[in-house]
Amino acid sequence: MIMDSLLLFDGSVNDQGTLVGTSVNSGTTFSVGSTDSANIIDVSQIASSKSGLGRDIGIGGPELKIEIEVMSAFASDGNATMQIELQTAPDSGSGTPGSWSVINMTPAIPVANLTVGQINYLDIVPGVQKFLKLTYVVGSANMTQGAIVAGIVLDRENLGPNLAYPSGFSTLYI
Repeated sequence: MIMDSLLLFDGSVNDQGTLVGTSVNSGTTFSVGSTDSANIIDVSQIASSKSGLGRDIGIGGPELKIEIEVMSAFASDGNATMQIELQTAPDSGSGTPGSWSVINMTPAIPVANLTVGQINYLDIVPGVQKFLKLTYVVGSANMTQGAIVAGIVLDRENLGPNLAYPSGFSTLYI
């Protein structure tokens, strides 16, 4: 899977080229309530700011997805849940986002399921305007540890461990 640092909502790439998640900092990064992603992505490279519209990055083949990957397991003070919303907004007329609206969301994910390597996907559905962001909605209790990386990717990474085609290489006759 290739992740472009310009298309990351949360997380970053360190000096060694490794993805680093946005970490919980004493429960303040992902606390009860709504927290916006660190980055807002402007998809209007070919749209004018007057129209407030963005590129049509929705339905197509292969489809773009939002990939949300847990880099460090989450823990909480209680039985917390996290729901992740994909939101879009038009241009306010001054080059900044106008009113945000939710266009897709995950179900509420229990903290017990937010383990290292857990990946959730959100489809980018029709209705995308100029700006995109993620909002993390935490319920019940603050998250006390964990880290997440989220960004726009090209299609899903469907090949899991041992699901790829065999290489065809054999040492039988060597």
